Amino acid sequence: MGAVWLVIHAAILGPMKHAPGRVVLAIVSIALGVALGLAIHLINRTAADEISLAARSLYGLADLSIEGSGEGLDESLYPLVARTPGVAAASPVVQIEAKLVGERGAITLLGVDPFRSQALQPAFAAGVQATGGAVAFDPDAVWLSTRAASALNLQPGDSLRVQVGLQPVSFRVAGILPSTALAERAAVIDIATAQWRFNRLGRLSRIDVRLQAGASLSAIRTRLGTLAPAARIQQPGEAGEEAVRLSRAYRSNLTALALVALFTGGFFVYSTQALQALRRRREFAIFHALGMTRGAQRGALLSGAALMGVLGAALGLVLGVVIARVGLARLGADLGAGYFRGVSADIALSGVELIVFGALGLGVAMVGALRPALEAARTPTATALKAGDVSAHHASLRGVTRLGIALLLLAALLLWAPPIGGLPLAGYAAIALLLIGFVMCSPVLIQWSVHRAPAATWPPYQIALAQVSGASRYATLSVSSIIVSFSLMTAMAIMVTSFRDSLAAWTERVLPADLYVRVGYVGQSAAMDPSLVKQLGAFPGVARLESSRFAEIEVEGVTRPVTLIARSLDPQNIARSLWIREQQPIVAGEGIPVWINEAAVDLFAWRPGEKRSAQLGEHNVQLVAAGVWRDYEHQRGAILLELDEYVALTGDPNVNTLWFWLDEQASSTVVAQAIRDAFPPGAEFEMRTPQELRRLSLAAFDRTFAVTYLLEAVAVVIGLFGIAAGVSAQVISRRGEFGALRHLGFTRAQIAAMLAIEGATLGVLGVVLGLVAGVLIGFILIYIVNRQSFHWSMDLSAPIALLGGLSAALIGSAALIAVIAGRQALSGEVVSAVKEDW
Repeated sequence: MGAVWLVIHAAILGPMKHAPGRVVLAIVSIALGVALGLAIHLINRTAADEISLAARSLYGLADLSIEGSGEGLDESLYPLVARTPGVAAASPVVQIEAKLVGERGAITLLGVDPFRSQALQPAFAAGVQATGGAVAFDPDAVWLSTRAASALNLQPGDSLRVQVGLQPVSFRVAGILPSTALAERAAVIDIATAQWRFNRLGRLSRIDVRLQAGASLSAIRTRLGTLAPAARIQQPGEAGEEAVRLSRAYRSNLTALALVALFTGGFFVYSTQALQALRRRREFAIFHALGMTRGAQRGALLSGAALMGVLGAALGLVLGVVIARVGLARLGADLGAGYFRGVSADIALSGVELIVFGALGLGVAMVGALRPALEAARTPTATALKAGDVSAHHASLRGVTRLGIALLLLAALLLWAPPIGGLPLAGYAAIALLLIGFVMCSPVLIQWSVHRAPAATWPPYQIALAQVSGASRYATLSVSSIIVSFSLMTAMAIMVTSFRDSLAAWTERVLPADLYVRVGYVGQSAAMDPSLVKQLGAFPGVARLESSRFAEIEVEGVTRPVTLIARSLDPQNIARSLWIREQQPIVAGEGIPVWINEAAVDLFAWRPGEKRSAQLGEHNVQLVAAGVWRDYEHQRGAILLELDEYVALTGDPNVNTLWFWLDEQASSTVVAQAIRDAFPPGAEFEMRTPQELRRLSLAAFDRTFAVTYLLEAVAVVIGLFGIAAGVSAQVISRRGEFGALRHLGFTRAQIAAMLAIEGATLGVLGVVLGLVAGVLIGFILIYIVNRQSFHWSMDLSAPIALLGGLSAALIGSAALIAVIAGRQALSGEVVSAVKEDW
């Protein structure tokens, strides 16, 4: 029982007795890291599950889907597919992104054959037949999914209004489909109605196919590919995977940022445990004399860390679930980024996920305590029994410094590694190694810096610098949390500022017109016809009018449709309209010149000057990349084509967006009103000035990075925890030294000044090292992580005022905490302080 009591006292009672505040802060740090990591994981997983389910529900029981892009498929293909050997059932589908009237965004309309769809979408058929068979062919009838009805607040008998071209079209809600029928925000109409109402006569979007039992999937896929060589043949699950893949980089970066708090908490546990091990050397030596083995001592320290880890993980799991539910309700499943439309599912907890994140919190605490436990157990009992300050404990720094330099070199090598699975995993590893390497090298850097500090004869100043220099390893423990948290905060601030400033400069560059009008986006049913465009361009006050059209195109080597922007351009003066990053001279006859964005370069491995074949309308054409432009709007990749070329190839003269340049004397208000009056009654469109578009873009940016700002704040708070724990521990443990100084004639004010200098010195060292590491990490985030994750470039900008203010606040906090802790240490009698052996 005696040995057990010793272990319990060493593991639990001792830490709580000597440093209850630091133990609580370590638990809170772990809890914050676990909570943020779990919350973002739960939200991300919920969004991914929902988006996959919604995409899969569009295909019903289909095994394969034959899909066209742009103008879609000729409906004459359908009977050929239906008669293909091995095909049990085939269902033609017309899928339309119908722009909502009176609502922002669009709704997916599925035009299906009520008879053919029974074999592939039985839930559709059951929902339609529940309202009566004759209604299925009603050209005004529409059946809403449960999610669409809830989002649009519609009931049977209400009207669903969408825009076709510029004309509003109304459908009567004939019924609500079961929730199991269609998980997407979508609706079902008769296929003939879809072709007629949306100008798709003779065209299909896709043909869903179910195979006969025992049929070879690959063999049928080959046969169908022969029938429709220009079509895309895929399994329905691939569509859901594509939708999830688009947001994977964003979700992975958020998870990595959330784990930053846990990573910082690990350093905090390390410094807390190391400080306790140093302060309690004599206590452990006495325990050895009473029968405690060194193995039991190691176990005691690790048990104490495990207890902190368990408590922190348990608290973090509870907080994580709460944060996830609140975040999903307030910000949505995309946390404000706009990736997921209409995803609003409840969070379903998994025992495996809770165990993994709980183990992560426990593991961080154990890893943080491992080295202090080993070093404390290796300290000879005779040495530990000697009186002296904790700063007298020295360890060889040569091996630690060499390891730190090796980690820094390894981090530099990882910067050349390509993305793995589309994610910058090597970049994340480089950041972690750089941080650990900086902390390992910091004792030598601290000694080097203090030895080169300005000389002064004032005794408090000399003693303060001597204390920091003689206890460089102790100082490292005090500032390690500052280095880690402040460097990560600095890096994130630099990255966010660089991105925001680059976005602002980009909007200035790509929005040169005086007025913009948009009626729809990629694939949506709204568009403007040439007669209206011509009328608007002839208005008094309009000096020049340009237009653009959004569409999709099939490109060689790309497994999905690519966004095509057909726009009025002057190929000889392309830099006037785009932010050109690279350009290739255009040679007549080599192919149709197009300009690709940076995402297309990375995702499609398409370089300037290279040719790619593409299916545009009924034509197979050769496209040559004439240049690369910076683009923050189309993360999936986009191609820019001259509008006249697009119209000549597709015969589609409609446009989505108009760009107005006004005469110098023209009134923008008068011209804007004339434009509004020219649109047909009931037509919906957006009219914006460049200033409004820039403001909306930056507001969307701030909304997207709201979570990032929160994570930065958490990192700073944990850094302040580290300052409070480290500086106060060092000061409180030196009461005997302070008593001796008082006997030698030092006043309380001089000791307070000495402590303020020590605290400020530690703060300055932590901030400077954190700034250096943060700048390097900022470079990695800007030029490696973001480029590999989102495929866009940005120009470097630093928030000097913000970083200066935070640096001053951290340094001031370190000095203030040292003085406050010193007042506590000097609160007793001077003689009793001198008598203390510790």
